[in-house]
Amino acid sequence: VLGPVRAWIAEREIELGAARQRSVFAVLAAHASRLVGRDELITAIWGDSPPATAAGNVYTYVSGLRRSLEPGMLSTESGGYLLRLDPAQLDSGRFQQLRSVAAERLAAGDSAQAASRLDEALRLWRGDAYAGLAGPFLELDRQRLAELRLAAAEQRARILLESGGDDGLIAELTGLVNDNPLHEPLHELLMRALHRAGRHAEALEVFRAARRTLVAELG
Repeated sequence: VLGPVRAWIAEREIELGAARQRSVFAVLAAHASRLVGRDELITAIWGDSPPATAAGNVYTYVSGLRRSLEPGMLSTESGGYLLRLDPAQLDSGRFQQLRSVAAERLAAGDSAQAASRLDEALRLWRGDAYAGLAGPFLELDRQRLAELRLAAAEQRARILLESGGDDGLIAELTGLVNDNPLHEPLHELLMRALHRAGRHAEALEVFRAARRTLVAELG
């Protein structure tokens, strides 16, 4: 789900159907191995004003997904749906696990391993989460995951900077600042990286540019 929503059984990619059906799958995957009530699923997909056909549509989408999935993987229970999926089989779950391991390694003083785990976590991303899909739940979860991605990128950059940096750190931070101009810690890290590299005039210009942006956007 960290990009366009796709799924595989072993090495075989499975057909998830059209956008709305993929959205149903994405919501169920985000609640892996937890029962999602039919009304909860309808609200997640359509919000507070679902069409009159919503319940029938969900039934159709779930039926379509069952034809693609292995028997028993998606079941109907107590007025809801359950997708049996280990969080470790989901890239967003793996991303969270790697962030937790990185935090443990950093707390233990092993910054190199912490940075390596964050590298691995960030490589899981293939674009915006749930790319191309809409719906109230997916919009909120997309924002949540984007914030976690940014936090991981910031933490990795901070670890590398404290360890002396690397050849690509300034370019990476420049890209992050351009993409997230209101995230103040990224400006700080870029200024420090430039200063450490002896590029003092550029570090001061980053400060001035950050100040202009924050004044203009946030007052």
